[in-house]
Amino acid sequence: MAQEMRAKPSGIFYGWWNVATGFVGMGLSYAMFTIFAFGVFVKPLEDEFGWTRGELSLAITMTNFAVVIASPCLGFIIDRFGVRRVLIPSVIMMGLTVASMALLSADLWHFYALYFLIPFLGAGTLPQSYSRVLIAWFSRRRGIALGISLAGFGVGAMLVPIVAQLMIENYGWRMAYVGFAAAVFALALPMAVFVMKETPEEMGLQPDGGPAVVSRGAGSAADDGDGAKPALAPVTGLSCPQAAQTRSFWLILFSFMLVGIGITSIIAHLVPMLTDRGVAPATAALCMSSLALGLIAGRVLAGFLMDYFFAPYVAACFLLGLLAGIIILATGTSGGLVFVAAVCVGMATGSEISEIAYICSRYFGPRAFGLIYGLMFAAFQLGSMAGSPLMGLYHDRAGDYIGALWVVAGIVLVGTILIVLLGPYPRGFPDDGDMKSAARDSA
Repeated sequence: MAQEMRAKPSGIFYGWWNVATGFVGMGLSYAMFTIFAFGVFVKPLEDEFGWTRGELSLAITMTNFAVVIASPCLGFIIDRFGVRRVLIPSVIMMGLTVASMALLSADLWHFYALYFLIPFLGAGTLPQSYSRVLIAWFSRRRGIALGISLAGFGVGAMLVPIVAQLMIENYGWRMAYVGFAAAVFALALPMAVFVMKETPEEMGLQPDGGPAVVSRGAGSAADDGDGAKPALAPVTGLSCPQAAQTRSFWLILFSFMLVGIGITSIIAHLVPMLTDRGVAPATAALCMSSLALGLIAGRVLAGFLMDYFFAPYVAACFLLGLLAGIIILATGTSGGLVFVAAVCVGMATGSEISEIAYICSRYFGPRAFGLIYGLMFAAFQLGSMAGSPLMGLYHDRAGDYIGALWVVAGIVLVGTILIVLLGPYPRGFPDDGDMKSAARDSA
């Protein structure tokens, strides 16, 4: 009869290398080249092709539309084929598409097509790929692992526009795209190929760095030569149809969709909102930088707090900060408080992606995490698609943003209430008709 023993790991827990891989990958994800660097390329593209800013801005809608389509599809695929089989080809295709921006023609639809293809072909760089790996590697420290890894998104959001501006000034906008593609192939791709490991079991480990359970018995083809092999943990959790039958699924989905409206409407219009009030453009830009710093801080802090406190309550606290920031802006202020508002909005923005991953993993388990997360992220993106144009439409008719800001504040308040209504984490998940206990935090 086989005996179980525990293999003691040595050195740094390998899961942290996966965290580093996610950090680099998120810092060079699709959004860096389509969203955060967008403003830097607007003037060069205007000068070369004569496109208007309205025409150029429609490309962002194409990007969001691609993410709404790709996110659930990506989740479905990685649940069945694994992350690496999707992530590696996706990084390659995204890098090649970014490089092809250097060949952009004067046809506006060429520009729209590339802004659709970068996130669609690069869908593997969406947060659920790296999150899917990290929930397998971490349980007790899952929150901080997700927070640090996904903070790469915020760091990239700060650095990529600066690097883009420097490259455009020195080498031209076409070579700037080539430079970004080179960074993808030099940094993100090698990390995905050579560093990322999908599960601790394949390295003889357990989540959080605990010793691996190995089975000692008769040798087999799967043994390591002395009869010992890792004991694979069963995959627990709900299928997507099972999850969709729960109250928690719909509370989470609608909450994040409403929050997406609130966050994106503020981010897209913060600078023009402030300059309309007489704030100097340089000061308004500095306010956006404050928002980016808040994004990084929010992502890491939310991850840390979720390891020790009930995640929906942590999410609600950050959403109340978002609500406070919106109310500050709705009062029409243009003084120092706008920086407080920007930081609050940034911290909520940063915390959201970590919270989606963490909350989905706790309520539904790993079985269909990719697809469930993909649907939640798609809902968030749908809200994002609606928030910015509706805010702009209100401004065009009313001449200011005040009324729209109060409406957005109400929307965020509803989203906060929905997330608070979530009940305790489930203690077990139905799996093939049986109840198997799910891993829970011991903190």
